[in-house]
Amino acid sequence: MQNHLEHIRSNMMGGDGPEEKVEVNQRHLIDKILARYSAEYVLYRELMQNADDANSTNVEIQFHTSHGNSDPTKPNLSAKMEKITFKNNGIPFRPEDWSRLKRIAEGNPDEQKIGAFGVGFYSLFSVCENPFVFSGTQCMAFYFKGDQLFAKRADVPEPDRDPWTCFLMDLREPMEIPNLDDFAKFLSTSMGFTANLREVTVRFDQHVIFRIKKGMGEPEAMTVDAKKVHTSSPQRMFTITGANMRKIQLSTEKYAPPSMLSLIYKRTVDSSSGLPMEKASIFLRVVTASLDVSVPRNFEREMERSTKKKPPKTTTFQLVYTGREELDASENNSTIFKDMVPFPKQGRVFIGFPTHQTTGCCSHMAARFIPSVERESIDFAERYLRIWNMELLAVGGLLCRIVYNSEMEHIHRLYRELVGYTEVVDKSAVTDDAKAMMERQAAHALASFTFQHSTPSPLVGSVQEEQFFKSSKTPAMIMTSHGIQSTTQTRILPDPGFNAPQLLNDFIKTIPTVTPIMMESCKESIDKLKLFGILRMFGINDVLQELDARPLKTSEMTACMKWWIDQNKAPSGAAEIMQARQQFLDAAILDTESDHLVALSTVKFWLNPKVIPLDMPLPETVLPFAVSRSLYSQDLGAYFGNWKELSLVDWVRYIAETNNEIEVSPVFAERVLHVVSRAYSHTSSKGQAEICKILKIKKCIPTKYGMKLPHEAYFETVKLFDDLPIVHFENTKQTISDVFLAALGVRKHVELQLVFDRLISDGSWSHVDLVKYLTSVQGTLSHTEVERLRETPIFTKEGEEPKTRIIERKTGTDAEGKPIIEKQQKKIFRRYKAKDLYTPTDTLRNLKLPLIDWKQRWRTGSDEARFMERLGLLATPSATTILTLASPSTNDRQLQMRALHYFIDNRKQYDDTYRPDQLTIAFLPCSDGKTYALPQDCFTNPEAQVLGFHSLHPDLVCVRDKLGIRENPDANRLIEAFLKSVTMDIDKAKRMFEYMASRMSDIGYQQWPKLRDAKFIPITNQLVQPSQCYFESGEASFHKELFLYVDFGQVANSFLRSCGVKDEPTTMELASMLVKDPGRFWSLSGGGERYLSVLRQIAGQYYHLRSNRKLLQDMKSTPFLVGIKKSPMNMASDQPLVPIDDDQKEQDEFVQYRLGKASDIFIIDDTMAQQIFSPLSAPMEPLLEEFYAHLGSDRLSKQVRETYTYSQNMGVTTRSKAVTDAIFERVPIIIYQMMSDNPQRQKELCHDDKYVKRNLKVIQARELKINRKFKHTGEQNVQPTTACADKSSYTIYISSMGEIDYYDIANALCALLFTRVRFNDAIVVERYLTATLTSLRRKGVPVDRILNIRKNVEKSPNPPIEQQHNPISPPVPTLTPSQLDQSTKKVLEVFGDCQEGYVRQLLAQERENHVENVINKLLSDSNYPRNQQVKSEKQVADEEAPPKVETNRQSQNGFLDRFWSWKGPKAPAPPLPPPSPKQPEPEPVKKPRLPDSQGTITPNYTSNIKQNLKRAIHSCKPYSDQHIFSPPQINKVVESNNYCDVKPQHNLVASGKLKGISFYVHRDVDPEDVHQQYSRAIGRFVDIIKGLATVFELKDSSLHLFYDTQGSTIAFNMSGSLFMNLRYYLALHETEDPAQTAAKRKEALIYWFMTICHELAHNFVGDHSSEHEFYMSSFAEVYLESLINYLAVDAPPIAS
Repeated sequence: MQNHLEHIRSNMMGGDGPEEKVEVNQRHLIDKILARYSAEYVLYRELMQNADDANSTNVEIQFHTSHGNSDPTKPNLSAKMEKITFKNNGIPFRPEDWSRLKRIAEGNPDEQKIGAFGVGFYSLFSVCENPFVFSGTQCMAFYFKGDQLFAKRADVPEPDRDPWTCFLMDLREPMEIPNLDDFAKFLSTSMGFTANLREVTVRFDQHVIFRIKKGMGEPEAMTVDAKKVHTSSPQRMFTITGANMRKIQLSTEKYAPPSMLSLIYKRTVDSSSGLPMEKASIFLRVVTASLDVSVPRNFEREMERSTKKKPPKTTTFQLVYTGREELDASENNSTIFKDMVPFPKQGRVFIGFPTHQTTGCCSHMAARFIPSVERESIDFAERYLRIWNMELLAVGGLLCRIVYNSEMEHIHRLYRELVGYTEVVDKSAVTDDAKAMMERQAAHALASFTFQHSTPSPLVGSVQEEQFFKSSKTPAMIMTSHGIQSTTQTRILPDPGFNAPQLLNDFIKTIPTVTPIMMESCKESIDKLKLFGILRMFGINDVLQELDARPLKTSEMTACMKWWIDQNKAPSGAAEIMQARQQFLDAAILDTESDHLVALSTVKFWLNPKVIPLDMPLPETVLPFAVSRSLYSQDLGAYFGNWKELSLVDWVRYIAETNNEIEVSPVFAERVLHVVSRAYSHTSSKGQAEICKILKIKKCIPTKYGMKLPHEAYFETVKLFDDLPIVHFENTKQTISDVFLAALGVRKHVELQLVFDRLISDGSWSHVDLVKYLTSVQGTLSHTEVERLRETPIFTKEGEEPKTRIIERKTGTDAEGKPIIEKQQKKIFRRYKAKDLYTPTDTLRNLKLPLIDWKQRWRTGSDEARFMERLGLLATPSATTILTLASPSTNDRQLQMRALHYFIDNRKQYDDTYRPDQLTIAFLPCSDGKTYALPQDCFTNPEAQVLGFHSLHPDLVCVRDKLGIRENPDANRLIEAFLKSVTMDIDKAKRMFEYMASRMSDIGYQQWPKLRDAKFIPITNQLVQPSQCYFESGEASFHKELFLYVDFGQVANSFLRSCGVKDEPTTMELASMLVKDPGRFWSLSGGGERYLSVLRQIAGQYYHLRSNRKLLQDMKSTPFLVGIKKSPMNMASDQPLVPIDDDQKEQDEFVQYRLGKASDIFIIDDTMAQQIFSPLSAPMEPLLEEFYAHLGSDRLSKQVRETYTYSQNMGVTTRSKAVTDAIFERVPIIIYQMMSDNPQRQKELCHDDKYVKRNLKVIQARELKINRKFKHTGEQNVQPTTACADKSSYTIYISSMGEIDYYDIANALCALLFTRVRFNDAIVVERYLTATLTSLRRKGVPVDRILNIRKNVEKSPNPPIEQQHNPISPPVPTLTPSQLDQSTKKVLEVFGDCQEGYVRQLLAQERENHVENVINKLLSDSNYPRNQQVKSEKQVADEEAPPKVETNRQSQNGFLDRFWSWKGPKAPAPPLPPPSPKQPEPEPVKKPRLPDSQGTITPNYTSNIKQNLKRAIHSCKPYSDQHIFSPPQINKVVESNNYCDVKPQHNLVASGKLKGISFYVHRDVDPEDVHQQYSRAIGRFVDIIKGLATVFELKDSSLHLFYDTQGSTIAFNMSGSLFMNLRYYLALHETEDPAQTAAKRKEALIYWFMTICHELAHNFVGDHSSEHEFYMSSFAEVYLESLINYLAVDAPPIAS
């Protein structure tokens, strides 16, 4: 393909075709070029760059306004300028310059010049249309003609010539001058790298408003040592041949208009102009590097192609560096130099003038970078230009390193001269001014050359940073504590955490570290050096190096050990520290003040001077206290190996083993004992034992008889004998603890055995005297001696007499030398231990307790009493003792009372020993005063006695807390006692239940199951479980005769409810009871709706009941289900046979309820079969039907077998063809819509529409009949039909007789289409067969999409089937205007005070039965909006229209019409004509008007009595319940009201319906008997009642019939439901004589008309009063005319 294109191009270029010049829209080109120059002040930047390229030294910028001389004294900076003049004194334009000026995009070919793109001059067009240039001897003007730019050049006359080159720009529109501060800042920054410009002046008209001058010093050569740095760029494109540094001063003068600040700060005023001028200056250093350029030939060609000039052979790279000296000397507060001195921010890259590109460091840079077209950034896009610029950037990094090295060498020389270098430096000393100055200079240099992220291109900073570190061949130098040092020898101190830097500075004096000033000023720089691995953190090896170098003084060692502790505590590096511990201890050597060297590795202890004084002898392994006093003991023990505090034990051992002076010198021994005694109490038990063990074998106790072992010495208090060695200390100030001495073995008393031997050896001793002596020396008695005294029987008991004994005593010898024996009587007392006796007090004496015999007065608080208590003498009796005294076992009632009172008064003393739940002593008197009980068996609540518990005596209830008596027993005992106390006594059981109810909060969830399972509720001589009975309610319920009900009162019932007694039986229980005896249940419930409601409840819970298999089986086999039996009314034999339609036939059916098994009841899914065979059927409710099906009821359709017969097959006829066409057209719609409505039926579909069109045959036959057989009973029925289906031949047969009923065709078609035909399928299919396509579309059926035709095609005549059959049009969704007016009038007849607009709104919202529904809403809403002024009754009567008589409208189309409106209300059929043409329809007659006087005499009179009557009529409603009940009541009335008394209602039950009228019978009457005996009379009575319903405009459902056998009730009103007694009709108006039929009917109509008036009046008034009479007469007056009209047109009724 490529060669083919090249061939075509070659032929084209070699041909003779015409050439065409490419046109350029110059205005658009310039505009687009200038769009790239979007930077501020681009015009002045380009002109100043051109001036600098022309070797100009001065530039003047003049702004001209139209009012230049308006105020010669000061400039008006708010005036807008109209012209700009730019002048420079550079080289005048050469001819080639004039020529290049006219050409766009042809830059300066001089490789040493900045211009490269040739578009700089055209920046003038950004502000003007016709710039003018004057230079030398010539000038040139530019102007546009259309979109093309033209130029005209001419010579300048001699007098008009000027050495300055000028640019004149007439602005497109006047504009304000640039902001002076920003403009001055831009000009000052632009002067940084200009090669030739030295001064720039800005004038506004004739005034100088800004001037900047640039002063430059002589260049100073800088050393570029190739041995220390790499002088070439990475690709060797640039090589630094030399570098110099030149100092620059920039001075500015800026016009400062007078302001409030001028009053505070005095401005310098220029004498020449007289204007206030703000002056400022700045000092800079510009470093210039000379570069040799070496590029390959191909690179040079590409550069020339891109820039239109060859790369230069040599070039320069300039860098503006502001040192700390220049920064301090400059006036930094001036905003003019804000961008010129970037520190601490980044500098800019200058390509002649500043660009948007930052350098990454704090220096400006200028070089021969190739910029992008807009000259605001460096070009990194083009390949060769990118290489060129990257190489230049590398040179920038190299030059930054050269400048940094030069600055460090300069500071190094100053440091040597001013401070000097030493090996050991005290870093903790205060830094002098000279050193601080040099540290700040070094920090400034390091921060200036720390590279950051440059913008917009990050390459600038990253490339220079990389080269900055790579370019040097020697390590970088940095300011340290030891002056300028190499980074390899310098260390960074750690972060200030744990004071580590300060501690290191205190003892690290030979290793250079970064100074705090450097860390504070250059933290980011130091972090970067650390990140690059150039600087390292101070580590353990550096510390070891310092320790190996020299021993440390005391203060240094302290700091070193503190640093070591901090490192151990640091979260990181602990492992390294642990490994170096031994090296650290070996290397650390302490140089003490006595020039004694101590290695830390030999130390084992540190000294605590609070324990051991410093002047005492110490082991050599103790760390000098001068070091340890600044350290924490826990740190010394944790981080230096096995060091520990010099303990008292170790020190005593050291003294005992190494110093014999303790046994020789009493003074030294006394000092040692004093030290040990002072700390002895704070020593551990083990330590005390060890100290005693060491000193017990040393003669360390000074006594009166010399140094003794401790156990040989006695305390000074032992004065019993004079020859004892008593302890003697010389220095009384040094107290020695008696406890310590006693622990050593020093004796406090003489041995007890000795005392016994000396004082009581003869047995005649007093225990009182002995107690007094022992009390005086009790502090010296050992524990063993005290225990011996406790166990020795020494004391006598009060009141106990001694025994006498004869003893023989040798008193001397006689003359013969024989002993003289003297007999004496001696009293021998029985001795007791102290713990067996009590103190001799009156209280204990009254309790008859054994007391100690104490002849003297007993003082409870004396020393003797306390000593006796120590020996065990009892001050209070024990709980067991005192409670035993309080129990009946003492047989002393007074002693019992005293003991019980003593126990209560001193209850707190027995808190630790009194345990009420564990006592076995029955001491508590109960409420009867005779019984004594244990505390756990006695309670304060007397109600607990009902369960057999004891109740505390009332006198002790106030101290029950002291006795530990609970108010009630706990839950477990409560339940146990309750179940043991079960009784058949109702009263006792009630009290038990009430008490248990008060304790329900204490019964836990574990106890409730026991109560629920126990039989404890007494009912009719039996005990039952809570789950077997229910609570009795005030309402009458037939459940009471089926289940057990209880009522023990509200309190007791709350307990029983918690045990499981329920308010009503559960569904499971109801089902079990129902199955057990359905007949009784039916009788008690009243049958009908109440029985059905129970069945509905059971059906709703079927899925829970089926788990009970026994119950489920019983339900299937028991006749407990309600079946509905419909039977037609008997025809009167004397009535003419008049054909009646299906609706009339359905109304004449008598509906009965019967009980049966599920297998005998059928679910109706075939209404035709139901009408024919009238089986016992399930109620037509989905819930009950599903329930019956689960129990075994079959669908009726499965029990009916259908067959078809005909007499002659006529084949395909016109009639059958029309039916075929209709089916083929509609079958796609039928299948599509039925599948959309119910997608699950897809499985039931036998064939699609294509199959139907291919295979269906429709054949006409004669005498087509359907044969039905009911399998359950064997009954058969034969009826003619209009259509049937034969599935085997896929054929539909249609009848040739009469009109075709499309319901039969639909039924036949469904049998062919579906495997299962559902209840409404034929109705739905009939609708689709008979409705027009237009009607289907309007109802939302997607006909066009289904039939795949366009909507506008439906203009052809309707198909034949639609022409033959005129289907009823669909119901109108809303009322027409005329119908709305009529309906509004009807509503206002009832509610005349309602606003008409509100009535119309309500009517418009209804979709059917408009008037009736709106009236019902208004009846239930008493706050409907009313008219402000109600019209008078007369006005209302005048405006009312005569009422229309409603006739009984019936449908003409039979069975089809009953199912037509399956998706909406049935359309009203036109009224039937009168039965006979001889009886014309009567004209409407106006109703009588109400008298005016009745408004004041009638109770509850309203503004319109007629409206109230109509409201009363509309208030009548159907009675929804299946039973009637009201409690018996006594009515005291003056007049008889028996004919409407509601007292017998509770005896009526529903038995069925006839023509929409519900029929009730007395409970004792069989409905079947009434039906058989009075069927014709019932039909005539129903006709009369329904006729009167039309007179009163009553709904049929609000009227009811009932039959009873006795009683005086003719009719009654039950909450708006009217009931009429059939028995009275039979007695008064029924006749079998045809001649009297008409008269009796008329009489019955009038009689029952008044009866209904009477009952309607009860809608207002319940009692029979004058008020009731008024309303009854009002009804009669108002509706009498309607009755007359009805009687006039009434024909003899059709027999039922």
